[in-house]
Amino acid sequence: MKWEYLTVDKTLDNQQMNELGEAGWELVAVVSPAHFVFHYFFKRVAEPL
Repeated sequence: MKWEYLTVDKTLDNQQMNELGEAGWELVAVVSPAHFVFHYFFKRVAEPL
């Protein structure tokens, strides 16, 4: 199984998170390197070529 990854470096609201989930993205980590800054890391199964 191969994965593709997505990194988002802006704050997401619930609607945006739900849209990503509906598109197959699974949240795997959230990091806050500074106050009020969030980096989200997502993965999903890669489509076969």
